[in-house]
Amino acid sequence: MAPDRPDPRDLARRIERAQAVQLDRTGPGTSLEVAGGWAVMKGPRSPFSAALGLGLDGPVTAEDLARVEAQLGLAGGPVRVELLSCADASLAERLAQRGYAVERFLQVWWRRPLPLPQAPAVEVRPVADGEQRTWVEVFAQSSLGGPTQSDTQRRALGATTRAEGNTCFLAFDGGGPAGCAVVSALGGVAILSGAGVVPARRGRGLQRALVRARLAWAAEHGCDLAAGTTEPGTASARTLEEAGFRCAYPKVVMARSGWR
Repeated sequence: MAPDRPDPRDLARRIERAQAVQLDRTGPGTSLEVAGGWAVMKGPRSPFSAALGLGLDGPVTAEDLARVEAQLGLAGGPVRVELLSCADASLAERLAQRGYAVERFLQVWWRRPLPLPQAPAVEVRPVADGEQRTWVEVFAQSSLGGPTQSDTQRRALGATTRAEGNTCFLAFDGGGPAGCAVVSALGGVAILSGAGVVPARRGRGLQRALVRARLAWAAEHGCDLAAGTTEPGTASARTLEEAGFRCAYPKVVMARSGWR
């Protein structure tokens, strides 16, 4: 193991806790500490409700999983459990017994927030007062495929800009906002999330500039670790790898439709 690389399970504990807290703080919801991790409920049938970090401190019992399902399965919505490669083997066994199936694969990336080479001539900065709506629209166009469709959707997406601990960034190109991203910190871990670039401005280095800006923010705020999560083989994964991130561990989102 390289001297600078932490123990995989210790690394996972820190990252999963920081991710769970960020998720818990963003918008209404409740969280439950269970089986070494957290079950974060963001509302009935919310795609963001999930259990993170289970099994990092030892075996997961049937009673532990029942508590997770009671927390996340309200109103008959699907229950999602993120299964880490370094989790205790009992978690995979329990999920198989309960009929969970693979929904998607993820990679968690990490690096030290050290200075990077000079960024392209792109303006990237935290959102200013009055720009929260702009951030929401850039996020919708870059990540959801188009502008927001309702006040309800705008309020839901706007929760990211209002959440305790979140700092939202905008990237500018051609005189206007063209990219967005989020960073938050907990226990020395900076979580990079919510990055996107509007389709017409992709391929101009905005994603790389957003990563650099958030790494600088992490260093300024005393973080010793920066982390982000992507699906394998995506442009986001390549951007993080090019910025010096390495895969900390893979995980699989396991889901079961309906709570029984």
